[in-house]
Amino acid sequence: MKQKISLYIRAFFALWHLITVKLFNPRGFFSKIPQDISCTAKISASNGGKIYLDKHIHIKRSVSVEADGGIVCIGEGTFLNNGCMLISKENITIGNNTAIGPNVFIYDHDHHIDGVIPIHDSGFVTAPVIIGDNVWIGANTVILRGSIIGNGCVIGAGSVIKGEYPPDSVVIQKREDTVIKKRKREEVYAD
Repeated sequence: MKQKISLYIRAFFALWHLITVKLFNPRGFFSKIPQDISCTAKISASNGGKIYLDKHIHIKRSVSVEADGGIVCIGEGTFLNNGCMLISKENITIGNNTAIGPNVFIYDHDHHIDGVIPIHDSGFVTAPVIIGDNVWIGANTVILRGSIIGNGCVIGAGSVIKGEYPPDSVVIQKREDTVIKKRKREEVYAD
């Protein structure tokens, strides 16, 4: 009986959270119900961004889903564990029944780092991120712009992902080498 009451309370607060997010993002947030979204999750659409949530999505504590001028689409039955961060300036698409471990960061953009303009003011380079159905992404993974992860992939914990991974791949990264490259700069800053 206690479990049933707890489930109803969580469902009520998840619905209340969705209503308040919709009130503050009337043109940028679209969600089917039912959802299981923690009250500490941050969901926001700004600068014309849009967020689409299919039904039965589980979003745990301290998750941030932000569409800053981009689009975020999350498929049915997807699970986002504690501390995940999705920030879109172009497009992030996550398929159905995907499980994302704690502290996973997904970005569809990078700062433009070449040139003499300070990095903070240099603007962004963007490319869509597409994650397929039934994907499992391990804890502390970073997924960078332009990544395409096929259906059924497993991404090992602590990975840094950039590129295309075919369906049913298992990706495990070993950190044996450190590569250091030189930035391209036309001028040197004078202090």
